[in-house]
Amino acid sequence: MEDVVTAVGGFGGGHSSGGFSGGGRSSRSNSSRGGFGGGGFGPSRHSRPYNRPPQPGPIHRRPHYHRPGPGYTYRRSQGSIGSTIIAIFIILMIIVIPTIQKTSVNSSKVSKNTTQRVALNGVVSKTDWYEDKIGWITSKNDLITGLEEFYKKTGIQPYVLFVPYSGQYWNGNNIIVTKADEYLEEVYKEKFKDEGHFIFAYFQCKNDSKSEMDGEFRYLSGYSADTIMDNEAISILWGYFETNYYNTSLSIEKMISKTFSETAKSIMSKPTNGWDVAKILIIAIVIILIIVFIYKMIKSKHQREKEKEEFTEKILEKPLETFGTDTSELEKKYKGK
Repeated sequence: MEDVVTAVGGFGGGHSSGGFSGGGRSSRSNSSRGGFGGGGFGPSRHSRPYNRPPQPGPIHRRPHYHRPGPGYTYRRSQGSIGSTIIAIFIILMIIVIPTIQKTSVNSSKVSKNTTQRVALNGVVSKTDWYEDKIGWITSKNDLITGLEEFYKKTGIQPYVLFVPYSGQYWNGNNIIVTKADEYLEEVYKEKFKDEGHFIFAYFQCKNDSKSEMDGEFRYLSGYSADTIMDNEAISILWGYFETNYYNTSLSIEKMISKTFSETAKSIMSKPTNGWDVAKILIIAIVIILIIVFIYKMIKSKHQREKEKEEFTEKILEKPLETFGTDTSELEKKYKGK
């Protein structure tokens, strides 16, 4: 098949349906393929080591003239306020920047959720989770985990179906959409008595294999399920599916499971918009201003203390005779200190 991804949807005389042709999921290739909506996606990781600045050590000073008492030692410790502020700032950036980047990355790969949806309640009569007529599913628990999570969040029960190759569904390397959707309609009527199911089917092509997966995925959604799986939700589903589809470190079971799990979290989450990102930036700026204000206050306080200490040190370093001929009162004052 051609190395291209296409996604289509529509109403084929019954339930809403659509498909995804990934052009092969070869685990032997690390090349970047074309993506849904045009354009490829690849992993992007950035790391930046942080070397903590050296800590200033304590400064010791001793007066060397007439000390007002035996064993007097003057010590002043210079704190690492600047380093602490820098560390707090870096921690803040570590928290805020990934949040902004995550929003940006997700928007490039997966459509943003802008719709508030309410989960279906009491619509579905639960059935089996999947049917594998090809024999590719080896770990049903890995598959079902994500499907169950999708059901709990949306009230829609997914049904994964693997359809073996048949010439009635294919014209050479091209799937016959009408025939495939008619078959899914028959499956829906035969297996489900409600309108809250969502069939996610893989049609095996000729000379297909588990390592290549060169066939086509198609979906068919019940009428009640359509209230949640609208165009935006379907777009989000395909976005996550494409990302996981080309991640060949995932098994087929985990690929599908992860897709449904991530889709459910996204489409049932609070809608996001530009104001959400702006709020994060505003909060970050406010926190930075507070940190700067606190830093200036602490710095000013330390400056005053330093000036006071320097003044006291100058006084203590002066000979007692400079205070007058009779120093008995001062000696009594500093006795024992």
